[in-house]
Amino acid sequence: MSFSGYLIKFIKTDSLFPHRFIQSNTYKSTPLARSEIKKYRDNNNTEHVVVSPNYKTKIEFSTYPLNLAQVQTVRSAVLSAMDNQQIRKVQMEYWDDELMEYRTAWFRMSDLTYPVKTIKSNNIKYDAIQFLFEEI
Repeated sequence: MSFSGYLIKFIKTDSLFPHRFIQSNTYKSTPLARSEIKKYRDNNNTEHVVVSPNYKTKIEFSTYPLNLAQVQTVRSAVLSAMDNQQIRKVQMEYWDDELMEYRTAWFRMSDLTYPVKTIKSNNIKYDAIQFLFEEI
């Protein structure tokens, strides 16, 4: 499948992450990352590594500074797509830069921190919010 103009799509809601809020220079994908099960050196000081046959993807990015309404838009998109809000489990289709195709997997989203920049009587301006999705 060729690139279709998006990076992240939520399976449950068949909706895209609001990409207009992603700072493109912060988007980082680590597709098919290897997980070491065991690593050791033998008596000849030769390193041996046992790697899991199941590779995992990590996606991280920051938003632009957002106002209250924009944060609500992002939160609504993400929360409605979650299969389990307590552990922040969400199934996503994402662009795999290593395979050059879309793949679907289950991810856990890390806790979010909301850095407040300014407060006004009717609005809040947030600094960039960092997202981290790790395949489970």
